[in-house]
Amino acid sequence: MTSPKESGTPGTITAGYWIVVVGSALGVLAALYVMLNKQALIDANVKVNKDPKITPDMIASTVGIIVIASLVVTVVLGAFAVWFAGKVRGGLKKSRTGLMITLLLGLFFQLLTNTLGVVTTLVAISGLVLFYFRQSTDYLTEREQLT
Repeated sequence: MTSPKESGTPGTITAGYWIVVVGSALGVLAALYVMLNKQALIDANVKVNKDPKITPDMIASTVGIIVIASLVVTVVLGAFAVWFAGKVRGGLKKSRTGLMITLLLGLFFQLLTNTLGVVTTLVAISGLVLFYFRQSTDYLTEREQLT
């Protein structure tokens, strides 16, 4: 972290940015892991199916769609999170709100589709928390007044 007398980006902003990037990347890796283990999900759902109207092909198709949708949404939300974190790193204070909304949407989505992704989203949220520390807020407020 930089001292108040030094100019430059505070350590909390830099660390928060990289934590959001790592959390988003880990989220994508978690979604890829689930996609690679799709057959195990299909087998588990076929095993617990009690409804004779639902065929194994229907289960396989539904699980496939959910897994692909999970990967796509995770990649899109991760890209937005990194983009907003980059804007905060550049000194745009109001991007923290966009980042918070993006990460909360990601957390909600991961709760529904990929429990492994919940941990990765919480890692990214910990980076967001650093953007709200006093040192970060003072820096962002100062940058906002300069423009």
